[in-house]
Amino acid sequence: MFDRKKAKAAAKKDLKRNYWLLVFTCLIVAFFGISGSSSLLLTVAENLNADNESRSSVNGEGGNIFYEFANGNISLKLDGKNILADELEQAQKKFDENKQKSFKLGGLEVSYAEGEFAKVANMFATGSYINTIYKGMSKLTGSNEAAAVIVVVLSMVLRIVLTFFVLNVFAVISSRIFLESRIYGKIPLKRFFFLLRQKKWLHTAWVLLVREIFQSLWNLTVIGGVIKHYSYSMVPYIMAENPSMSARDAITLSRTMMKGHKFECFKLGMSFLGWIVVEALTLGVAGLFFTEPYKSAVYAEFYVSMREQAAAAELPNADMLNDEFLYRQATGEELARAYPDIEEMAERTAAFNDKYTGARAFFANVFGIVPSYSERTEAIDRNEVEKIKVSHFRDELDGQSYPTRLAVIPPSEGRDRLGTIFYTRSYSVTSLILMFFIGCFIGWVWEFIYKFIETGNFVNRGVLHGPWLPIYGSGAVMILVVLKKFRRSAVAEFFAAVVLCGIIEYFTAYLLELTHNGQKWWDYSGYFLNIHGRVCAEGLMVFGIGGVAFVYFGAPMLDNLIRRIKHKTAVVICAVLLTVFTADFIYSQINPNTGKGITDYADSRAADSAAESGIE
Repeated sequence: MFDRKKAKAAAKKDLKRNYWLLVFTCLIVAFFGISGSSSLLLTVAENLNADNESRSSVNGEGGNIFYEFANGNISLKLDGKNILADELEQAQKKFDENKQKSFKLGGLEVSYAEGEFAKVANMFATGSYINTIYKGMSKLTGSNEAAAVIVVVLSMVLRIVLTFFVLNVFAVISSRIFLESRIYGKIPLKRFFFLLRQKKWLHTAWVLLVREIFQSLWNLTVIGGVIKHYSYSMVPYIMAENPSMSARDAITLSRTMMKGHKFECFKLGMSFLGWIVVEALTLGVAGLFFTEPYKSAVYAEFYVSMREQAAAAELPNADMLNDEFLYRQATGEELARAYPDIEEMAERTAAFNDKYTGARAFFANVFGIVPSYSERTEAIDRNEVEKIKVSHFRDELDGQSYPTRLAVIPPSEGRDRLGTIFYTRSYSVTSLILMFFIGCFIGWVWEFIYKFIETGNFVNRGVLHGPWLPIYGSGAVMILVVLKKFRRSAVAEFFAAVVLCGIIEYFTAYLLELTHNGQKWWDYSGYFLNIHGRVCAEGLMVFGIGGVAFVYFGAPMLDNLIRRIKHKTAVVICAVLLTVFTADFIYSQINPNTGKGITDYADSRAADSAAESGIE
């Protein structure tokens, strides 16, 4: 028999063990729950404001197309007044009005006039993203009515995808997190992706879709829907323990496990009525920080009880619930057998004493710079790689988190990417110089292509005349050396890169304006969240994402290629590039690169404004 009091006492202990993680898990569940029921279709309906008569008519006069969904009805006239088009025209007017609005807080400008961020912010601020989709479909199909139907169909598809491939699957992930929290004091965030690592995400989505179909069919009966709700309630937990089970086996096992226990589950749910009242009185705050994670922990205990009883009764397929380390910690011997390489690495890194000293140690440890590569450098780099690997498995090796290598379905670790792309490495001076020029060239190509797409003209961007933009190269190198200490955390690296690149871009623009009589080589005035037109949120986001990609993938891969070049050859290449670059820099101080598409921001904006006003 299920002991409710004992289960609730155990759930409170589980909740204390990983409180904030479980609260975070429930918050995600709540978020996906909202997303799953609030699709584009619902947003379209909210913006229609059609009269009651048009909403209720089906295939009546005027040729209405009638759509029905869970939260209401939608009616679209095919002849006569097109309600959807009328409402979307109103949204377009709001969009145009909002583009003219902007305000400043000191040097910070919040505007909706220019840039991709401004477009996105404007769309969602006015609700006109519906209009954007509708107009695009209308132009593509040449029919307003067809566009309206496509918008509705796309919204329905979006709702299905969110429900069956995100919301439902996350119910399994949440179940797994709560089950692991019963035994282990640490649950790394990577456990939220255990289905991906086991390559069972789509299979799990299929199983839950089949369960949803069965449940929907039973809902057509008077009482069957309620009964089957409890019969199928163990499926997410079953899939969380063994995601390789077929839909038929998982659903059948849940049904047999709950046979004779459905009323127990009903009473368990009713026992939370008092907490539901507390949630209402606290406007949901109590639910967020206690009730919801507490209830989830209790239901996890309920599943464990049903599982034990199923095993004792030798129910069919109960033996497939065989993830024993989900219910007990592995012994030291079992862990040693599963992680022999990690044990060896831990001993090796602890005994490694070959470290840099003096000024070399300062530059290597703080900035990640070494004069040149040597066998010693490679040995220190290999040691760093092993330290990272040990840190990845340390909690598992110590029995503090679930031992993934002992799972029924071990995660797919793939090939050893860290061995070739290890991001904590130190870079030689020649490597940094070459990466500076590579960054300069890639930035120049990026700006060149962007301007060509935007204007259709070939434009040599930047203040210099050569095929390089120093702000990209210097930003890339500074992210590597200045932010070396942030590399262990991708999140910290991203925000640090945003701040650093923002400082570089702002003061570069300021110095160029100061030394060239106020001439601008870029101007973000009118962009969403810009400071004096020198930096904007959109650009900084790109720099942050690009910086993270460069630190963890681009720079290590480039460094691997550069290391193949003989040192003397690399030095010669660096010397030639620096000489040409210096000559270009000196010449450009006297004769800067200017002209159409480079420095004509004021003229371009005036022309755009005139065009919008209808001035020839």
